[in-house]
Amino acid sequence: MRDAAARPAMADIGQVLVALFAGFAILVLWTQAQPFASLSDYGVIDDPTQSNSLRRNLTLLILFVALLLVWRAGTIGQLWGAVSPGLVAIFGWFAFTAFLSASPGLALNRLALAGVVIGIALCLPLLFTRMEAFVATLASATTIAMLLCFLGVLFIPDLAIHSLRDTVEQGLAGDWRGIFRHKNDLAPMAIHFSFVGLLLWRLGRPFWGSAIIAGALVLLAMSGGKSAALLLVPALAGAALIARSRHSALLALLAVGGLALITLGSVAFPALAVMTSHLPDPTFTGRADIWQLALEAASRRPLTGYGYNVFWDTGVIYAVAGSSDTAAQVSHAHNGFLDIAISAGLPGLLLVLGWAGIAPLRHIAAIRRRPLDRAERALLEFFIQGWLFTLLISSLEAVLFNRGDSIWFTGLLSIVCLRFWSRSGLAR
Repeated sequence: MRDAAARPAMADIGQVLVALFAGFAILVLWTQAQPFASLSDYGVIDDPTQSNSLRRNLTLLILFVALLLVWRAGTIGQLWGAVSPGLVAIFGWFAFTAFLSASPGLALNRLALAGVVIGIALCLPLLFTRMEAFVATLASATTIAMLLCFLGVLFIPDLAIHSLRDTVEQGLAGDWRGIFRHKNDLAPMAIHFSFVGLLLWRLGRPFWGSAIIAGALVLLAMSGGKSAALLLVPALAGAALIARSRHSALLALLAVGGLALITLGSVAFPALAVMTSHLPDPTFTGRADIWQLALEAASRRPLTGYGYNVFWDTGVIYAVAGSSDTAAQVSHAHNGFLDIAISAGLPGLLLVLGWAGIAPLRHIAAIRRRPLDRAERALLEFFIQGWLFTLLISSLEAVLFNRGDSIWFTGLLSIVCLRFWSRSGLAR
């Protein structure tokens, strides 16, 4: 009798430990194992090709522990089932283009990190027997991340706010970055945080949800992130329509494709440039020169690209740009779709769009065919919000399929959860 009574208690303790591990993993991936990184140290930018050993070892350890827990939970079959042919094709093609690049070792190293991050994202939902517990863990990690951002601003402002002492981009002085490396990381993450708060509100936790929403909006405003702020309402409205409409694929295409045409299209196509010339700035913050350079680079190697994430910081860029070209001094294209085309050519871009763009639409359609209660509809809309916003912000930032990027990882969790939910029932 005593053993029988002890089993539920041990199971509860086990779930608490799993939740603590998952929350820790999420926070590590969000901060890339470097919360409050100093930007006043020239070592930060001396050699961006050098790998951070702490980040590498910690993410590998997290993946190992996550795989062990998935195996012990008996859900390893679901994990392997989630590794779709499309995902295998992406890594196969990206590895092939890496071997053809000027820095194959670096490209493969960065591709391996991308694989580790995707592996962690695939494992985390499988650690929980109930989706409620996963949502609570995600909400707890969100709360901790936001509290750390505010505490950092109060007590270590030099490490949580851009300042004139930063080695680069001194013009951002005064903009909050919190636990992240840049205001353009904090602002999109604040949008993701607001989605979590909205979900909690709809699931019957209004105080916790409203507190997160309020805090997220403050972080968004103080970061000065215009691009993310302008996409909040389109992401919410688009997700609501996609979750309810029979024409979800068309709506997603109009939202993501329309934004891509307005932004990148204004630089790539003269006719569109004339049409959008009346807008204040269709590139949002003067990205036109960067996009023109990136388009020129992509057009020179449209089939295989230059290798995964090695174009901007290895000197390869100067085969396209002049040494005095200021657009060549950036670290990415400020456009996720364009960066993938530069990394792996048009075939790589199509493969990623198929896996991260089209496949989730099929998962959404499969889920919607089932009878859903109010909580399940709220959860579905939350996952759509995370997925859609990740695609939208990729027109303005190099987010899509970007290694351990915090915004990509958060959207990736939505993509993974949609896939698992479409393939099996949802345990609440």
